Amino acid sequence: TVIYNGVNTNFYHPNLEIKYKKGSPQLLFVSVLRKYKKTSDLIYAMPKLLKKYPQAHLQIVGNGKDFDRLKKIIQEKNLEKSIEMTGRIDDDELRLRYASCDVYVSASTNEHCPVPTFEAMACGKPLVLSKLESHTEILDDSKAGLTFSFSDNDDLCEKIDKVFQDKINYGKNAIKFASKHDLEKFCKRVEKVYDDILS
Repeated sequence: TVIYNGVNTNFYHPNLEIKYKKGSPQLLFVSVLRKYKKTSDLIYAMPKLLKKYPQAHLQIVGNGKDFDRLKKIIQEKNLEKSIEMTGRIDDDELRLRYASCDVYVSASTNEHCPVPTFEAMACGKPLVLSKLESHTEILDDSKAGLTFSFSDNDDLCEKIDKVFQDKINYGKNAIKFASKHDLEKFCKRVEKVYDDILS
């Protein structure tokens, strides 16, 4: 039995204040920063994306071993105005970061059922995710975004463009999917599995 992570749809929802929007499209990635997350791929794609969208902006939320390396890449590429690294933030700010983005992005090479994707969808945000099996499964089920090929900046920028252009429809699908996986329904699914095993 496969049970997706649950998301608190009372806390993460589409009707939050848009407080941290700094560009268009506004992109967001949330994670502990480790090399396998491939956050650098998002950074390297920004110059190409900026050619079509001069106001594009990427927010990277989280801390970790890769933080300083990523910061250095941003400085070397002169992208300080287009990319913000927030470090670790609390949940109250995090949900407003979700609310303020246009597209949630991830280039990670190893995920199972990533919680930030569910939180982003609960806030009505479409997804552009690396072509992992877990990411593909989530997007096949939700119809809330598109996958891109690993370390392919052209494909990443193309998919961001496509999803951004149709963000309203993708966002509606995201909300529908998140509502099916809110915490209450998640708990009931887990409880049923335990009941079936014990009966």
